[in-house]
Amino acid sequence: MAKRLVAHVGHTVILAQTTYIMKKAFSVLFVLTALVLAVTSCKKGDTGPQGEPGTANVIYSPWFKPASYKRDTIYGVWGYNHNEVAPAITQHVLDSGTVLTFGKLLGYNASVWPEGQIGQLPVTVSYMQGNLQIDTWQAYATAGNLRIRFTNNNNLYTSITAQHQFRYIIIPGGAPTARMAQLSYSELCRKYNIPE
Repeated sequence: MAKRLVAHVGHTVILAQTTYIMKKAFSVLFVLTALVLAVTSCKKGDTGPQGEPGTANVIYSPWFKPASYKRDTIYGVWGYNHNEVAPAITQHVLDSGTVLTFGKLLGYNASVWPEGQIGQLPVTVSYMQGNLQIDTWQAYATAGNLRIRFTNNNNLYTSITAQHQFRYIIIPGGAPTARMAQLSYSELCRKYNIPE
């Protein structure tokens, strides 16, 4: 009987040791599994929606009023030009970006061009003054310069008023400029936080 008791006690000690080892192994296995899951589930997050390329670099000029225009004649039609120094218009901008020019044509009667209206050049203004008059305002950007050019189909004007105002907005390369050019002036200003 004493032999049996010792054997039973010995078996209990072995069983207790085995249980202890298994609990310890389970704890270690649990910690290792948690670490493996933590490491493998940690990955770089999904890429969020991308902003417009180059939008942080949008440049805009202040509104400027040409004080004078120089007269020229091309194919019998005279026009008036103003050259505005524009150092932000670089060759790189011309090669890879877009220059949009806007005008407030404040020299017209409000029934022809309402006060506060802003148009993207080229702008054609048609009205009757004796006969049909067609005024065309265009902008030509070259490195360091923005030229505003005005023509009238009947050579009606002998001078241009200094009330008209213009500004340019440069959208750098990489931005979807075709879509930007379709936005109204107000939409463009809201999109790029440009004071109107």
